[in-house]
Amino acid sequence: MLADALRELSAVVRAEWGKAWSAPEPVLWLGSATAIALVTALTLANDVVHAVSTGELPPGARVPVTDILGPVVSFAQIAVTGFALHLVTPEYAAGSVGPTFLATPRRWVVVAAKTVVAGAVAATLGAVLGPASALVARTVLGENAGAPVPLAEASAGAAGVFAAAAVIAVGLGFLCRSAVGALSAAFVLLVVTLAAPVTAGPWLPGPAGVAFVDGAADLSRPLAVAVLAAWSVAAFGAAVWTVARRDA
Repeated sequence: MLADALRELSAVVRAEWGKAWSAPEPVLWLGSATAIALVTALTLANDVVHAVSTGELPPGARVPVTDILGPVVSFAQIAVTGFALHLVTPEYAAGSVGPTFLATPRRWVVVAAKTVVAGAVAATLGAVLGPASALVARTVLGENAGAPVPLAEASAGAAGVFAAAAVIAVGLGFLCRSAVGALSAAFVLLVVTLAAPVTAGPWLPGPAGVAFVDGAADLSRPLAVAVLAAWSVAAFGAAVWTVARRDA
């Protein structure tokens, strides 16, 4: 049974991988995430340099690169969710999700396959953009750069946050079945929650993602990973439960 399910999952993952690149939108979303990350890193670092030059910050002020990397990842992950949603919501809009489920009666396999593709692509992008953004920020900051962030740490942080955002987005896509509704929900969960009260914030995916990247004192990195994993599992579980109980 398990071997059959794994073979079926492998086949559906290959099919979903092919479908993912059959339209230009996924590349545009990933390109947008790249542009957002690099431009945000450059802009925030330049703001620090400007603040020092105008006296808003004291001479010789140093800003840790992780202070910039956190917002970079937070903003860029929205474009990553757009990529992940494109694996799900267009099929509902076009009505092609029905044939997809007919071809794969075990619907959880479809959800899992889309989750694997979205998570893998998002993690790969984050692994590259994390250190690239850190290097941009450090270069622009120059002598105003504080403690450097190890490139491996920047890579792992961005990869983990992007992967969690993509998995959550796939789940929201199956739950909402609408690109606008799912993207709005993702924006609230991943960005708006950054303004949540301190008592609740650390347990939400947005603040947990920032804590995982910059090592915020109010939430340790292991706990941040646990929070992101819990939200990812919950989104996946809710999607599986939903597609099993309602018509396509």
